[in-house]
Amino acid sequence: MASRANVYIDQGTDFRITIELFDEDNNPLTALVNYDFYATMRKMYSTLKVADFTIEKDGVNGTITLTLADDITTDLKPGKYQYDVLMKKTTGEMSKVVEGLAFIVDTITDPTDTTATLAGADAGGISDGDNLDGGQY
Repeated sequence: MASRANVYIDQGTDFRITIELFDEDNNPLTALVNYDFYATMRKMYSTLKVADFTIEKDGVNGTITLTLADDITTDLKPGKYQYDVLMKKTTGEMSKVVEGLAFIVDTITDPTDTTATLAGADAGGISDGDNLDGGQY
């Protein structure tokens, strides 16, 4: 049975998460050269995939790292998605090692936006005591 792990991915940024893998005796799975890994994200199980994760294998530490580049996460709409990671042995046996929800979180800052901004009531930035959305800073 697969482990469950929910992840949060900031839209427009590089994403990476490392997953530790263990064998039946609870030792790190270090012979990763003998395995292929696949990981996909979808809005729902029945829909088309929205992204394939790039997977880096570390056979020394028994880990895999899932990554998505910023150009991929930029195209994802904020919301809830599902993902899983499959492992294929050289024998052809396929198993699911992890599954969960992937929450795409909207990013406020746009590094390509060069328009002028007004940062606070006096354009001097946020100061102690400024009222921000009903609270004080």
